[in-house]
Amino acid sequence: MNLIIRFININNNKININMQKDNKITIIGVGKLGLGLGLLFEKHGYDVLGIDKNTEYVNTLNSKQLNTIEPHYNQMLSNSKNIKFSYKLQDGIEHSDYIYILIQTPNSGGEKFYDHSFLSNLLSELNSYKLHNKHIIIGCTVMPNYINQIGSFLLDKCVDCSLSYNPEFVAQGNVIDGFANPDFILIGTHSKKVECKLKEIYDKTSINKPKYCIMSPLEAEITKISINGFITTKLSFANMISDVCDNLGANKEKVLNSIGTDSRIGNNYFKVGYSYGGPCFPRDTKALNLFVTQSNIPSDLLTATSKYNDYHIKYQADQLLEQNKGQDTFEFDNVSFKQTNTTTIIEESAKLKIAKYLVHKGKRVIIKDIKPIIDEVKKEYGNLFTYYNI
Repeated sequence: MNLIIRFININNNKININMQKDNKITIIGVGKLGLGLGLLFEKHGYDVLGIDKNTEYVNTLNSKQLNTIEPHYNQMLSNSKNIKFSYKLQDGIEHSDYIYILIQTPNSGGEKFYDHSFLSNLLSELNSYKLHNKHIIIGCTVMPNYINQIGSFLLDKCVDCSLSYNPEFVAQGNVIDGFANPDFILIGTHSKKVECKLKEIYDKTSINKPKYCIMSPLEAEITKISINGFITTKLSFANMISDVCDNLGANKEKVLNSIGTDSRIGNNYFKVGYSYGGPCFPRDTKALNLFVTQSNIPSDLLTATSKYNDYHIKYQADQLLEQNKGQDTFEFDNVSFKQTNTTTIIEESAKLKIAKYLVHKGKRVIIKDIKPIIDEVKKEYGNLFTYYNI
C-alpha cells in the first residue's frame, strides 16, 4: 500500500512539474514589441523570462524603472509579478521549451533585403547548445524562405526541435492594444504541438476571438510581407485620387469616403492623409517588390506604390507653398511617423520629409513636439530646423 501511494505521489509531482514548465515562456529580444508581448503574456498568467544583451536595459526592467511613452507599458511592468529579465541566453533556454524571438531584422538592401545577421547569429548560438525538445518561434519579419533555407539549416545540431513563424501585426504606439485585439493570428509551423500551444496562448491573451491562419513557414512568410504591401498600395491609390481631387477642386474627403463605402474596398487605410511611413510599411513594400521580382513575376505595381508615396510628399509640400505664398516660416507638430505622442519613432515621417523639402526651398521650419520626439528629430536632422518643446 505504501509503495502504491509513493508511486502516485511521484507521478503527481511529475504532472505538476510539467504543468509549471508548460506555463513558462521565453522571449529573446525585449524591445518595444518583445516587451509588450511579454507583459501581455504575464498579465494573463504566464511565467515570462525576457532575454536581452543590453545589461543596463535588463537592470532597468528588473528594477521596474522603465519610462516610456508607449501606452500601458510603465503601469503593466510596475504591476507585474511573473516577468523577469536576463542578459544570459542560457537562462532563457533553461526557462522554457517555448522560445520566442523578436529581435531586429533591419533593412540592408541586397538580394535578401532584410539584414538577417542578428537572427542567424542567434540561431547559430542556440544550435551550439544542442537543444533538445525546444520550440523556437520567430516573430520578427524575414524574407520568404528564410526558415526553410537558412533558419532550419542553422539548427542542425538540435534534436526534436521545431522552428516556426508567428509574426506580429501591431503598430508601435499601440502595441498592447494591437496584441490584445488581433484581426487574425498567423502561424507558420510544421509542429502540431506549437500550433496548439499558440492557440492556447492567444485564446487567453486576446480580448476578441481571433481567426487563426495555420500554414507552412514559407506561406506565412509570404503572407506577412504581402499584407503590408497591399495596405501601402491601397494608401498610395487613395493619395493619388486625393491629389486628383485637389487639382480639380473636388471634395477629396467625400470621394474617398464614398469609394471606401464599397465593401470590396473598405474605409480602413483609405482616407485623406500623408504618405505612409514608419519602420515597416516602406521597407516591407520594397522587400515584397524584390521577392516578387526574384520569383520571376513582374512587380511594376509595387514599384508604382513606392514611387507615388514619394511623389505625394512633393505634391503636399508644393501645395503648402502655393497656398501660403510669401510665407517664410512654417510650423509642424506631432511629427512622429504616427503623428501622435504615443511613439518616438520618426523613421520615414511624412511631415519631416515635407519639412525638409521646405527648408531646401529656403523656408524656415519650426518643429514643435514633446521633448522625447524633439530629441529624436535633433539626432536625425541636427540644426536643419528650429525646435520648441511642448
